[in-house]
Amino acid sequence: MYFIKLVRKLLSVNGLVKALYSNRSLFLVLSVPIKLIDILFVRPKNEILFYGYNGRYNGNSSSLYRYCLSKKNQLSPIWLLDKQDLNQFGNSKNYFLLPSKNSNILEHIKFLLKIAHARVVVVTSVGDLRFYCSLLYSKKRIEVLLPHGITIKSAGIMAKHFNKNERKIWSTHPSRFDLVSVSSRVEQHWISSGFNLNPEKVKILGIQRGEHSSDNLKDEKNTKQLEKIFTELGIDTPNINLSKSTKVLYAPTHRDHLSSKYSTMLENIDGYNLQELNRFLKENNILLFLREHAISDKNTLDKHSVLESNVIHFSPVKFPEIEQYFHLIDVVITDYSGIYLEHLMEKKSLAFAQFDIDDFEIKRGLNLPKEILFPGYIFKSQKEFIYYLKNRVSIDQSYINQRKYLHSLLFERGSEGACRRTMVEIEKMINPFF
Repeated sequence: MYFIKLVRKLLSVNGLVKALYSNRSLFLVLSVPIKLIDILFVRPKNEILFYGYNGRYNGNSSSLYRYCLSKKNQLSPIWLLDKQDLNQFGNSKNYFLLPSKNSNILEHIKFLLKIAHARVVVVTSVGDLRFYCSLLYSKKRIEVLLPHGITIKSAGIMAKHFNKNERKIWSTHPSRFDLVSVSSRVEQHWISSGFNLNPEKVKILGIQRGEHSSDNLKDEKNTKQLEKIFTELGIDTPNINLSKSTKVLYAPTHRDHLSSKYSTMLENIDGYNLQELNRFLKENNILLFLREHAISDKNTLDKHSVLESNVIHFSPVKFPEIEQYFHLIDVVITDYSGIYLEHLMEKKSLAFAQFDIDDFEIKRGLNLPKEILFPGYIFKSQKEFIYYLKNRVSIDQSYINQRKYLHSLLFERGSEGACRRTMVEIEKMINPFF
């Protein structure tokens, strides 16, 4: 009876993954023969696979994928595609559909074989595709990490909230990567120390997605793109002057040291009153886009898009690639996310809603002193938030030198040419295979 229950559990994909993660011996029993098959029988194809942040078509991976499509390379680019993003690919055949959580085990085996045949796998987070790749013989393919963004929080074995076992995991898991891309020696040190990696694997290449950015804040094309966004959200805009409106994005970080149910939205600031805030926004032709972190439990497709007339839920479920909308944004507001770092030298306003800064710094940790990391107006109440929006032009002037200094620390190499430099490094590693 126990044997039958065990077999049923293993035939369930979710059950199999849980069983393998919780039982090291069972993992070895399964992975050893798979590794042998990989070594002896799997012939690599000249393919480079790309996987986006949280499984979606976005970030550095998508930028490098588009670059590879536009150039002649030794490798054929294949995007590992979530069905939600299928409409973005049209008639293109350069993708492989990812199995869903409910797919049968045969679909997952096909996916495992797809990875096994690849020469290079590109991801944006340490845990991406780790289960599949750990079943295979790692030396047969190159694994590349293009971090989704520069982290300002202590990471990996340096993270304050990790216990001994979690630090042990983080001291080994990142070792799977043959190449990690960063933008400066400061970030190189953060990554190599936090991930317990040989610094020679961490290359200063620049941020790949920056090659596809634009920062024209007020033009007709942007207005049409805004109209398209509102149409997709099902929002009427007859009383909003989109071309002259000020667009504010609030995008907080994921507090991985707290419960996943913890809200990071503006209701945490002192004196929060949605109706009063919306009245101010409406009177001043300001649109406030609220965006939960991509891996927050609070992201759902059925969440109301409009909280009030000028306060909009800009969901990463519907709009996974935030980078392509930054040229529409006038004001970037966050808490401890590094989302603002790539815009330090642009004309966007920067502000920080840090209602729990002391607790966050003690329990989670920051990579640099907060006086350096946050070169912008810091508010903890709705009154201060409104004050900033009224006076942001003059307030921003006082932070220009701080913004320049932080940029000089974190961006020794710009985004221009980052994709080319990345592919040069990858091709250096794959040449011995050819």
